Amino acid sequence: MSVSVTRVEQSGRRETVLAVAGLMLALFLVALDQTVVGTALPKIIADLNGFEHYAWVTTAYLLASTAMIPVIGKLGDIYGRKWFIISGVAIFLAASALCGAAWGMTELILFRGLQGLGAGMIFSNIFTSVADIFPDPARRAKYQGVFFSVFALTSVIGPTMGGWITDNLSWRWVFYINLPLGVFSLFALPVVLHQSARRLGVKIDYLGAATITASVVSLLLALSWVGEGYDWDATRVVIGFVVAGILFAAFIPVELKATEPVIPLSLFKSRVFSSAALLMFMVGIAMFGVILYTPLFVQGVLGKTATGSGTVLTPLVLSMTAMGIICGQIIARVKRIKPFMIAGSIVMTFGVYLLTTLDVDSTQRNVALSLMVTGFGLGPLMPSATLAVQSTVEKRLLGVATSATQFIRSLGSTVGTAVIGSLVTSGYADYLVNNAPPQAPGRLIDALKDPNALVSDQARNSLDRVASAFPGGEQLVEQILQVSREGLSDSLHDGFVFTLVAVSAAIVAALLMKNIRLGEERNEAAPVAAPGPSRQDGLVAGITLEYLARRIEGANGDSPNLISAALKLVPDTEGSERDRAQLAVDRVLRPLALEALGTSLERNGVNGHSGNSEATDSKGGVEEQAHPESS
Repeated sequence: MSVSVTRVEQSGRRETVLAVAGLMLALFLVALDQTVVGTALPKIIADLNGFEHYAWVTTAYLLASTAMIPVIGKLGDIYGRKWFIISGVAIFLAASALCGAAWGMTELILFRGLQGLGAGMIFSNIFTSVADIFPDPARRAKYQGVFFSVFALTSVIGPTMGGWITDNLSWRWVFYINLPLGVFSLFALPVVLHQSARRLGVKIDYLGAATITASVVSLLLALSWVGEGYDWDATRVVIGFVVAGILFAAFIPVELKATEPVIPLSLFKSRVFSSAALLMFMVGIAMFGVILYTPLFVQGVLGKTATGSGTVLTPLVLSMTAMGIICGQIIARVKRIKPFMIAGSIVMTFGVYLLTTLDVDSTQRNVALSLMVTGFGLGPLMPSATLAVQSTVEKRLLGVATSATQFIRSLGSTVGTAVIGSLVTSGYADYLVNNAPPQAPGRLIDALKDPNALVSDQARNSLDRVASAFPGGEQLVEQILQVSREGLSDSLHDGFVFTLVAVSAAIVAALLMKNIRLGEERNEAAPVAAPGPSRQDGLVAGITLEYLARRIEGANGDSPNLISAALKLVPDTEGSERDRAQLAVDRVLRPLALEALGTSLERNGVNGHSGNSEATDSKGGVEEQAHPESS
């Protein structure tokens, strides 16, 4: 008997490890493609031409991936997450192959949009799938930290990795590299990732999905144009914001009337969800503002090489990754979330404050120290906010609530990038015009009006050619470059001050968070006086139930009595007999089997599967809640 239990345990653990590895690799690819393409764009433009479409290679991916997150998150709650993730991986890999083989800029942009669609399908469900694999919030905390560390790591190393691949292989391998890495996920996940519960007969909110998607696309387009250098009052930018506002205003009454809204507005009545959403928005601003503009400071102001600017982010990577994993382990033990959110937001704010003190006299060591402190604060914030939301919402809303927080973080990163980029570009140009040497010719000043010219070898060569045309030109170029570095330092200071204001709001969000204790309600609800089954009874019951579950899953019309008995366990569900029998396995038989085995193993002093009690809600989902305490 004990041998059978051991085999069941080993099989379950092996499937769990493979499922986690497959999901983690899928997340790695999706997060990497957000930033890896940027450094390859100059060579892509040189090869395919079409400089006027330069920004759209990134924008197409951003639009498709971000707009899909809330819609696919909701559909995952209804139809199950497994095949949305697998379909997303397949689409992502196919689009990666097409991007690598692109023969023109128009085709590359279209394929990048398709790649973003696959990425959105993955990203909207991947963190919720972690909750499906680890129903116990305390155990889940250990893995959420690891997953978010992978996301942070790939977001930071993307530019450096993209540059290395482009220089040593070809820009096409920036896309082709996804294929061998993604094949494991594509073949492993269908086998080892269990399907989450499906809710049959649910009416899809098509109008809500259409209005929120169109609103997000309009907003992202407007912000992308600002990031490209358009003024905030430019006609196309204003139209984008107006259209986004009108569509969002229409979205709210649609969601209030919908029986199954894409983003249930009732979520925002929850203090936990509202504070977590605000925190994630501010984290999005801080994270991508630091990742994108600190290298510009190192290259443009300190005069370091591109390699040096890439390595300066290493302290941020290491500190974020370490703190995400360590805090996840500690949360699993103490079962508290709020203290880590408060501490993380305060440390992150202090780190961003250190970034605001940088100037032309700073050293690379000063930058590294500031980034390390920022990373220590950022590390625990994203996993703890996600864990808090997942621990307090109904199980039937788990996917939409989790994807909504990721969607809000993505919007924060886009807003932050646009605002900081606008501050840096306009502030730098004004400083250069007002402080340039009076004898400097207009051609020299115009050549440096874009701050990226300070980090471009091509722009520096152009300056040297212009300077050689008149006496004393080299000395004048050095004077203008010094003024340019000072102007870039001042404008980046303004950008970091904006980031500081944003992360200060993150402290407020963390203070508003309820002080929840993971799993307390389940522990208190457990009966104390009732005697439990013996260890042998639990073993027998668990193995028997698991055997029945597998018989039902493998039945092909040869066990009608068994299928009929399974249908009686879920009398109020709809769908085919096969679908309803699978619901009986997912909702009743397998949870009971795991509970019986877990209880038996715990009585024997063995840490096996957790036997968490789950309560079926009125709509056929499973509700799993943490107990909120007063803060």
